[in-house]
Amino acid sequence: MFTARDIVTAVKGKLLSGNPDEILTGVSTDTRKIKSGELFLAIKGEKFDGHSFILDAVSKGAGGVLVQEGGITNANFKLPDNISFISVSDSVRALGDIGNFHRSRFNIPVVGITGSNGKTTVKEMTTAILSKKFNALKNFGTENNNIGVPMTLMRLASEHAIAVLEMGTNHLGEIRRLSEIARPTTAIITNIGSSHLEYLEDTDTVFKAKQEILEYMDKDAKLILNYDDEYLSKIKTNLKITWFGLNKVADFHADKISIEPEGITFRLNEKWDISLGVLGRHNVYNALAAIACAWDFGITIDEIRDALKEFRVPNMRMEVKRFGDIKIINDTYNANPQSMKQAIEALRDMVTEGRKVLIAGDMLELGTFSGRFHHLVGKQAAESGIDLIVAVGKLAGHISNGAQEAGMSQRKIKLCAVTKEAREKVIDLVKKGDTILVKGSRAMRMEEIVEELESQFKV
Repeated sequence: MFTARDIVTAVKGKLLSGNPDEILTGVSTDTRKIKSGELFLAIKGEKFDGHSFILDAVSKGAGGVLVQEGGITNANFKLPDNISFISVSDSVRALGDIGNFHRSRFNIPVVGITGSNGKTTVKEMTTAILSKKFNALKNFGTENNNIGVPMTLMRLASEHAIAVLEMGTNHLGEIRRLSEIARPTTAIITNIGSSHLEYLEDTDTVFKAKQEILEYMDKDAKLILNYDDEYLSKIKTNLKITWFGLNKVADFHADKISIEPEGITFRLNEKWDISLGVLGRHNVYNALAAIACAWDFGITIDEIRDALKEFRVPNMRMEVKRFGDIKIINDTYNANPQSMKQAIEALRDMVTEGRKVLIAGDMLELGTFSGRFHHLVGKQAAESGIDLIVAVGKLAGHISNGAQEAGMSQRKIKLCAVTKEAREKVIDLVKKGDTILVKGSRAMRMEEIVEELESQFKV
């Protein structure tokens, strides 16, 4: 809850009309969901303009409207006297400023999580463990950008004891801004890999971007890092670091890793057995990061074990589905070279009765490195003993070339130009007993292939 004066102060804006003491019950950027009394924030983006919906917001009872200078182009538009209209130079930045204003009302720990891979799973694992003792706020889904993070922070309420926030980026400066908004007291960086190279140029720049999370952390804040990551192991900071990894030098480390039919077991710090009901060796790292964070908040080892044993992955992230006699690993939320490698390794490690099938869609935003990374996907799949590859997209030929270079027969590789073609073709390719990994970048909509398989084979 805010007054119009609060908003004007937070965003350094100008009150154009209305009462500065008007109570605004919340903030909304979507007129489809706005509630009476809320402030409608008209976001002006590249593909949409919230100023087109101002009258809709007013008709639904908005208590105030925040506009960007120049956003109202209709010369005949008259500001209602009974509604607080606030003007700012940048509406997206204003949203972040409001999120920061509300965050400052709460003297609670805020965990910020970034990295090239595993952010969402670490967020979910960390929240699951912390929730054994605390009421924890977290992002919905992957609301991890300059819209989602402040909107999450505005859900902070008196009952929350801690907040766990995923922070994503594909440009320099974005994590810095999210850190400025959220002011994390603990930061987790999962790893540094080849993601968003179309915008971040190379892995060195990715490392630079992820380190931006440190720029708005107090000197007594805590940092949790992957000891086994070649970049993170060399980080220079005055913050206290807690390390996790497979190396025994790390504060939280794992050994005796065992791949089970329905999950993974490992030993933590040579003392405690931990069970995960999720696939993929890489999830050991995700669990260690979550444990390292939760441990600092006094969560007991029994609570940690229970939370991780109960934990299930978010939708479309190494999510196992069974349809009749086939098993599908739905990892379609997104893809980059590192996460694709991890998913193929998980398929390789599975004990199966039938074939292992990889349906791989294009990995996007890799710039000039695209061909090389897709070539490596095919090579790794062939070397991992995958029985059939269905490559989907403009870069499918590179996957095929990599697989053939590693000795895979061309007849075991099928190419599809678009996802729709793959949907139609895959039904005839799948056999009883197959275990199928489906993965690709978000824009490829690879989940449609999973939906097609479900419709055909669901009992």
